[in-house]
Amino acid sequence: MWCWAIVLCSSIGSVRAEPAGDSRIAAGEQGTVVVKAVEHGRYVQYVPRDCSKGWRMAVLVHGMLGRDEDAVDVARRFIERWTSAADERNIILVAPAFDQENFGGRRGPGGGYRGLFGREIGADAFVNEIVDQYRALSSEYDGRFYLYGHSAGGQFVSRYVVRHPQRVIAAVISAAGTYAFPNPEVAWTNGMKPLVRSMRWPGSDETKHILITPDPKGWVQAATLPITVVVGAEDTELLPGIEGQDGRTRIQRARRWVRAMNRLASEHECRGRVRLSLVEGVGHNSADLTGKCIEALLGN
Repeated sequence: MWCWAIVLCSSIGSVRAEPAGDSRIAAGEQGTVVVKAVEHGRYVQYVPRDCSKGWRMAVLVHGMLGRDEDAVDVARRFIERWTSAADERNIILVAPAFDQENFGGRRGPGGGYRGLFGREIGADAFVNEIVDQYRALSSEYDGRFYLYGHSAGGQFVSRYVVRHPQRVIAAVISAAGTYAFPNPEVAWTNGMKPLVRSMRWPGSDETKHILITPDPKGWVQAATLPITVVVGAEDTELLPGIEGQDGRTRIQRARRWVRAMNRLASEHECRGRVRLSLVEGVGHNSADLTGKCIEALLGN
């Protein structure tokens, strides 16, 4: 069982802002990009133009912020690439804004949102906080969703799926630089071994002593989900060596994580469903990979 202990010592339609915590679909909101908020942060929403025949949900996780980028603007840019697919498939899109202050959108303790960390709430719990609002829209909605993330967002996805496999219908990891490998000898966030760490967020006088005890069953369950790892075939930049990360390029690490996850499933007499998709002629570019990611995530 997972244990997280903390001890204290645009271009698509128009963009509107809504009150915090209000997930209701307002008049005129369908087909419109809307900035919303919950208790612990902001997010961007897109509701398809016609939800009369029901809807599903997808969470889109942006990559690392540039020095002068605003998290909401980046989340909106990511969501705008998916609006046509959302209209075609009746998908509500939400994109959490992992800002620097609260989630380490550029850099944060433990890797920030990439490692599921946050100043006041874990990045994974923030996503759940956003998604769980939408249960009120339909008695048939069970809180499960499609999950996509690029680069640092892909790192988030690799960790979210082993932390919350029961919440995920299918996932796409786009060009991640690190993964949560099924390795009991390597500490979280790169493996299964418990993590003990003291963290202080920038600007805070408060130190948090964190104990994370991963549940290895989460990796087994995740390995049986339809997960596609999408990487550009030209994404060959050498990455820094990191404990538990097998390989020096995104392609090498993706290939070895896919193999490790499917091997783990086989060892538990399950069918592994994790696969790798290389996109020819593309480097580390989220926009150029989006079409393949949409097809992999929503094509079934």
